[in-house]
Amino acid sequence: MCPMVRRILIPALAALALAAPAGAGTIVVKLTFVPGKLAVKFVPATVSGARAVPVTIADGRGSGEGWTLSVHSAKPVTVTGITARCAAGSTCTLPTAASGPSGNLVLHAARDSGMGVMNLVVTLAAGAGSTPVSFTVR
Repeated sequence: MCPMVRRILIPALAALALAAPAGAGTIVVKLTFVPGKLAVKFVPATVSGARAVPVTIADGRGSGEGWTLSVHSAKPVTVTGITARCAAGSTCTLPTAASGPSGNLVLHAARDSGMGVMNLVVTLAAGAGSTPVSFTVR
C-alpha cells in the first residue's frame, strides 16, 4: 500500500472506530407544539356596483373550531358569491358553510373545516354609490 494512501486511510478508520460507540447511546428529544393563529389578509377595496375582492384566511390553530368572516362597510353591501381554494403550498380543509351570507356575515365555516391557508374571492355588490370595505375573522 502506498504511504500516502496509508496516511489518509489509517486516521479515517481510527475516527470511524472511535465514533461508533457514540452512535449507540440514547438521545431524547422533547417537542412542544404551539398552535398558530387565526388571521385574515386583504387589500383594502372600494365597492361600486359589483366587485370581486380577494381575501386570504389562515387558520393555524389546529383546533377545528371553525371561524366567521365578516365584511364592514359604511354603506350596505350584499355578498353575491364566494369561491375558495387552498393557497399554494398549503394543505387545507376548505370551509363548509354552517351559515351563508347575512347582514355583514360573509361566511361561517363549520367545525372541522376551513383549516390551513385559503384564498377566497368574495364578490360584493353595493346599492348606490361606492363604499370602502374591510374584513374581520373571529
